[in-house]
Amino acid sequence: MTPHILLVDDEVTVGQLLTVYFQKCGLDLTTATTIEQAKVVLDQGKFHLTILDLDLGGADGLELLSYIKERFPGLPVVIFTGLNLDEAFLKKTLAGRAEGFMRKTESLSGLFKEVCRHLPKELVPPARSPSG
Repeated sequence: MTPHILLVDDEVTVGQLLTVYFQKCGLDLTTATTIEQAKVVLDQGKFHLTILDLDLGGADGLELLSYIKERFPGLPVVIFTGLNLDEAFLKKTLAGRAEGFMRKTESLSGLFKEVCRHLPKELVPPARSPSG
């Protein structure tokens, strides 16, 4: 079974880049650009992990994080943000709510490793991450 990831990010180019990258890594990626779109996609599909931006074009990604944890409590969420927030404060705020945290300025291979860290072991693709 191929792991199915949901990326929620209002930046279309980020979604396009990660779609190509994760496909090369052996993962399926579905993208949503708004909270409303993400809710519809979540309710219609089976996902193994969500990558969530906190700033969704003026909407608050924490609202969607709460929705995910209420409706899909076993679904891991990795926060993927470009916001310049104090990392220690952010991790404390997200403790118990999000399983992982990555800055958009970090490498694609780092994001791939973080995603794999939170997937069920049997779904982790072979170590074939393209450099990024």
